[in-house]
Amino acid sequence: MNFFKNIIILFTLISFFSCAPTTIEKKQPIEKVPEKIEEIEVTDEKVEETKKVELIKKPTKPEDKLINFNNIEEIIVFLSEDEILTSLFYEVFLKEIENFSNIKNVDFIYSIEEIQNQLNNTLIIGPTNSKDLFHLPNKLGENTFIISLSNDYSVMNKYADNEIIFVFSSPYHHIKILRDYIKSSNSLGVLYKQNEYGLKLFKYFEQTYPLKYIKSTPFGDSAVDLELSVKLMGDLNTYDNIIIIDDSFSYKDLVGYLATEDGTYPLESVYLIDNFLEQRKNLENYYKPINRTFLKNINIVNMVEPHREFFFKTSVKISLSIANQILENNFLPSTINHEVFGKLYIDNLMINYPVIFE
Repeated sequence: MNFFKNIIILFTLISFFSCAPTTIEKKQPIEKVPEKIEEIEVTDEKVEETKKVELIKKPTKPEDKLINFNNIEEIIVFLSEDEILTSLFYEVFLKEIENFSNIKNVDFIYSIEEIQNQLNNTLIIGPTNSKDLFHLPNKLGENTFIISLSNDYSVMNKYADNEIIFVFSSPYHHIKILRDYIKSSNSLGVLYKQNEYGLKLFKYFEQTYPLKYIKSTPFGDSAVDLELSVKLMGDLNTYDNIIIIDDSFSYKDLVGYLATEDGTYPLESVYLIDNFLEQRKNLENYYKPINRTFLKNINIVNMVEPHREFFFKTSVKISLSIANQILENNFLPSTINHEVFGKLYIDNLMINYPVIFE
């Protein structure tokens, strides 16, 4: 009985579910939410900053000034702090000043810091230091003229052509004189002392002879530096002339390395720019073939006085002579009469000393 009873119940349930409607939950499709784009107001502040490139302007040479020597009211001697040069200046000044009647009421200064206000209507003799000469333009106002006792012609771009003259014997002048001796040369090699003196003169040499200059290397003091410098020049026979720029005695050690396995470079083809560093009478025979600066009118070989001191004292006297003529005639003279050199011309803002290479 129970078996049949269970069967009846099973059929009853099947019949019930087959008749009931099927309910399906319809899910709403998932809506794609559009990406939210925020509109950002672009302002100058939010724009990506670009790197600012500072343009370094090449210093421009000042144009000629309006100078009226008739209005000069003050004379300044700017000596810089140098015991040797200062004593040499006073030696000449005290001896010669009575011969220059127009130079009166001179003020002496020894530091650029002493100049508190801009100078106007002033005639300046000096400075003796190239650093002071470089910064002096910042102290200049109207109607000024400088008779420089520094021979650093490289600061010429700081001055107008009509406001300065260099009276000390200058190695820059010697480089210009060299032109007459290398006319037939087509290839010049340069070895220059690795210091401020050598670098400045080399730059000037490179600008003066751009078509003849081929290659250069600096040299130091050690044997390794000297040997390497000469090796970096390559085959020395490719140079018609070799120019050595040195304000010390290193050139003597350098010359020894001009001899290579292929031969010795002829010293007769070497020119030395040394600005009268060495007494010519003290030259060893080995170095005499090198072409170096001498003077036409004076036999400096037998001169006892150190050459540099001689030229500085000469330049002091010349500066006093120029200042005296300016104050007397109200214009810059084109020539100077010197008791030893004779007539000296002012050429390209430098005193044209009778320098020769031998």
